Amino acid sequence: MNENIAANDEDRDSDKGGVKSLRKALALLEAVGSSLRPVSPSEVALAVGISRPTAYRIIGTLVDEGYLVQNPESGRLTVGYSTLQIAASILDSNRLRLESLPHLQDLSKLTGERTNLGIIHRNQVLYLAGVEKPSLPTIYTRFGKTAPVHCCSLGKAILSHLPEDEMLQIVNAAPLHAQTPNSITSMTRFREELDATRQRRFATDIEEHMINSSCIAAPIFSNGRAIAAIGISSSSDKFESIKKHIDELIYTAEIISHKIKDFGQ
Repeated sequence: MNENIAANDEDRDSDKGGVKSLRKALALLEAVGSSLRPVSPSEVALAVGISRPTAYRIIGTLVDEGYLVQNPESGRLTVGYSTLQIAASILDSNRLRLESLPHLQDLSKLTGERTNLGIIHRNQVLYLAGVEKPSLPTIYTRFGKTAPVHCCSLGKAILSHLPEDEMLQIVNAAPLHAQTPNSITSMTRFREELDATRQRRFATDIEEHMINSSCIAAPIFSNGRAIAAIGISSSSDKFESIKKHIDELIYTAEIISHKIKDFGQ
């Protein structure tokens, strides 16, 4: 056998093994990060679907590198500070987020409510930025959190402007499960909702994701494509009040769209 070909085959086999290990490590990290409490290595291994010895080996590396922290007494795991360095790079350099923040602040001051910026990432809404309502002098706590696309106004605002095949790919990957009694779980009804959203230029979420929480959202475009959305959130008893700011919401989304019209080029 030609030595170069043999070497290339070995490299490819090594690469495949490395990619598999990397996927497992990322899955473990995400499983720990998505948990609401510290988890044991065996729980993480079960959640990810890999053997305990493999999980323990990968966890040891992630702990050594600071991506996971293991309690010396309980052995349970939490996300480590090394992840913060990666997240900070998004906070400091993501153009969509940086261009949107001043306008989210203005919109929050105008409405007196929380404002959000989100994208669709891995078939879920991912919150990139936001501003808490002025009456709550706290930092924004939803950065990095996710929500189902079908029952979140940010998700519906984006989906309503995507090509049909792309919309279906996203929705089919994340079935229309009920989060509350008001969640849309019928695809026929969901299509009607997206049509209405597209026609009126904003999306609504009236206790579809969480009880006593309602939102409106408008899409942000770049190069003619919906890439994000901004929204206003409030308790449900104030929904009619935030609807009075629909024009300002749409106008703010248009301003951000203009600022990032070449985003990604």
